[in-house]
Amino acid sequence: MRKHLFSPVTPNRPALRRGTTTLAALAALTLAAGATAEAAPDARAVSTSGVTLAARDVAPSAAASGSSHQVQYVQDSLYAAGNTGYLHRRANADGSEGVYTWRGYDGSERSLDTYGGAPQGQYGYYAAGSDTVLTSPLYSSGQIQTQDMATGATTDVTLPAGQYVAAVFGSTLITQELNDVWQVARLHVLHVAEDGAIQSDIPVDPPENQFFPGNQPVLAGDGRSALIRFRHALDIGLLDLATGTMTTISTHATDDDSLYLQAALSPTHIAVYHEGANQARVVRRDDPTGAQTVVPVPQYASGTAFVGLAGEWLLTSYRPPYGTSAGPGGPLQATPLNGGKSHTLLPAAEPEIAQIPSGGAVAVGQSTDGAWTAHRISIAPNGRPALTPLT
Repeated sequence: MRKHLFSPVTPNRPALRRGTTTLAALAALTLAAGATAEAAPDARAVSTSGVTLAARDVAPSAAASGSSHQVQYVQDSLYAAGNTGYLHRRANADGSEGVYTWRGYDGSERSLDTYGGAPQGQYGYYAAGSDTVLTSPLYSSGQIQTQDMATGATTDVTLPAGQYVAAVFGSTLITQELNDVWQVARLHVLHVAEDGAIQSDIPVDPPENQFFPGNQPVLAGDGRSALIRFRHALDIGLLDLATGTMTTISTHATDDDSLYLQAALSPTHIAVYHEGANQARVVRRDDPTGAQTVVPVPQYASGTAFVGLAGEWLLTSYRPPYGTSAGPGGPLQATPLNGGKSHTLLPAAEPEIAQIPSGGAVAVGQSTDGAWTAHRISIAPNGRPALTPLT
């Protein structure tokens, strides 16, 4: 069957992804810092800058408080995380984009020739919350393909006529059905067998007085649920992937602009954040319409906050301003949901945070020795976030 591609019109919004790092840009960063680039400690960290950053209020699991390190920066975009590994794209030695690589938490690696998503916070990111990723272009119709990165197995799925794939969560697909004027009329939850056969197709209509946006409607998700964006940002939907039931969560956003809406989903909590605000709203996942907790979002002078979750903590990283060259970004911070001081987990980090379905998250940033690498964020026995470098 012929494959079609639906490319919805993206609003006039500055691109959120930083441009590809070049050696010239890295050299400029080095000169600006007044330092000399040093060699990377391994073959994975080959594009480096000599930018020196001091650790600020660093948690014991991250780095010694008050110390400073030579940051061996390599642009490394984080796309998704599952229970066995994470998908990222690390720059080559010449600064060009590398291959999409699934790196297992056990150190194994598997490369992808194609991938259908984008980093978090961009339209096109499809909120993968499992070990399965979409290898066909996003919004494809006809026959699409998914791949289980834990095993390498691929599955070909023939979509029902008029449906376009918007998200993949293991053996569950979320698709968009368009009307005659290319608006999203409704969503569908498809349950797929191992051989690619569709076992069930559950249509999902928007709540009364709401509409699904023409751009990416899926904010986050895992094998149980997905968070759905509506055209009005004052509400957000929690979609049960087993039944297709939609529960509306009132976010009380200060600005009714869904383009700047973020959300994170953990096994126990849901966090909703409107970019530029100084607080996030958090509800318990087992009581999504219940009382909300207002959690302060630490502000960073030269970046826009991006949020995630780990246990009873709100995670915050920062996107650089549009047009800024790639380089070490703002800190990765953790703020307790029940109130209290924010703690810096990494003194510098990439803007993306990928949720692990079973709990915790993955972020890329500065290790204690200055290496730029991915870190797994988990909760230690004392209840605080702990980081494990994934080198």
